[in-house]
Amino acid sequence: MVARTEIASVEGRKITSSIGMIFLLVSFSMLFATLLLGYAIYRVTADEWPPMGMQRVPLFLPTVSTFIIALSSLALWKFEEFFEQKKYENLLLPFIGTVVLGCAFMGVQFRLWSSMKDMGIFVEGGVFPSLMYSLTWIHAAHIVAGLISLLFLIPAMVSKNYDKYITTVSNVSKFWHFLGIVWLLMYVVMFVL
Repeated sequence: MVARTEIASVEGRKITSSIGMIFLLVSFSMLFATLLLGYAIYRVTADEWPPMGMQRVPLFLPTVSTFIIALSSLALWKFEEFFEQKKYENLLLPFIGTVVLGCAFMGVQFRLWSSMKDMGIFVEGGVFPSLMYSLTWIHAAHIVAGLISLLFLIPAMVSKNYDKYITTVSNVSKFWHFLGIVWLLMYVVMFVL
């Protein structure tokens, strides 16, 4: 009887926690959708692109960022897989990989902002630069939040308690993968098209 109650409690927590995370991600989606829609409308209505004689941002750094965030998502997916299989001894490497790649993503973002300034694209330079910086800064702030949330996986690795930490692992992973998808959309809309 106790085992059924514990299973029901774990399942109840998972469902409640998943619903909460879904609401959070939908809220963040609306934020990014609004910003990307504003960018798209500005782009479609502009007489020339990039506007005001500004240079187009080269694809190299945004492409590097895209590969880095994709690899970090893959590393976290491996972490999830090992955790679900209760292969706790295998968790450290994908965890470190995710954190290091997340920090590398932020490093490339700082380099991207620096290169934009070198090109004469400053945040106060008009609608185009302010949208570019706003989108990338807001995404970077979410990446920092994601890096902080990755720290919540440390107790899961140490305690090796599947039932207690499965919701944490699941929610942190959803958030991190969401950030990867958002960056991919930003990459296509802002840098490729």
